[in-house]
Amino acid sequence: MLNRFDYRLVRQLLLVAVVLQEKSFRSAARRLNMSQPPLAAQIDELESRLKLRLLERSPRGVKATPEAVALLPEIMRFVYRAQELEFAVKQVQNGHRALITIASVHEAMLSWVPKFREKLQSIEASFSIFAKEIDSVNIADELRQNPAALAIGYIPEPQNSPWGKLVLTREAPVVVASRSHRLGQCKTVSLSSLAEENWVFPGRDISVRYVDRLTALCIEHGFSPRVRHEVTSTMQQIAYASCGQGLALVPEFFATLLPESVVAVRLTDVKPCIELSMVWDKTTPSVVRDRAIEIAKSVCC
Repeated sequence: MLNRFDYRLVRQLLLVAVVLQEKSFRSAARRLNMSQPPLAAQIDELESRLKLRLLERSPRGVKATPEAVALLPEIMRFVYRAQELEFAVKQVQNGHRALITIASVHEAMLSWVPKFREKLQSIEASFSIFAKEIDSVNIADELRQNPAALAIGYIPEPQNSPWGKLVLTREAPVVVASRSHRLGQCKTVSLSSLAEENWVFPGRDISVRYVDRLTALCIEHGFSPRVRHEVTSTMQQIAYASCGQGLALVPEFFATLLPESVVAVRLTDVKPCIELSMVWDKTTPSVVRDRAIEIAKSVCC
């Protein structure tokens, strides 16, 4: 089957992706270090061969047709895999012989992954890590596409699941408030005393497990949180809190990253309850991944 595969398709679809990202043939050609006419010719040839129009050209730029919109998620998967392949080539050039992909939420990329990388390479010098950011909700898709990978996020118990699971950290949340808020001079507060406050929460479409845990925590302390803003990241929660538009409930780690415009207030009535976990597909054997998991157990806290 491989010798019948038309490799032009992959290359030309990647060219389409660059043009759509740049919204211009001229900018795309500059980024690709090629002239504009050959780039346009490649895409014209692709559209002719597929009998599909992928790009709508106008004096204002280029945009995707409905057909291209349908294909773009699959094209971007190739882009991400190409980035991983490029990284792997560079690591092999530098003497590494085993590459581990870690798909991780933002928080772990700032905290746990760097510590793990240092520990791993001190024990297995030929191992290298390719890290990429994903949301917890996308972990299942990531493991389906790359079953030898490790994934880190806020993950429910994998009941009747092919996943293995290792809890990496267990943190208490802290409240982030603007310095101008009444909590601005406080070091501690009880969660139950915050029932009348407005809140900034991440959306459930980012991490169902994480958001449900925060909501349940508030309910356990006597109130349903009045969510004024739903955002897509913890740093956005902090930004909205900084502007006085609600309180943010975030993992304790972020207390080390806060700007001067906000404060982190510890909760007196909440124990560590936010679990950051690593999962993997147990049905797919991988000697390299299993060795990495073994070393990861020594970095858990």
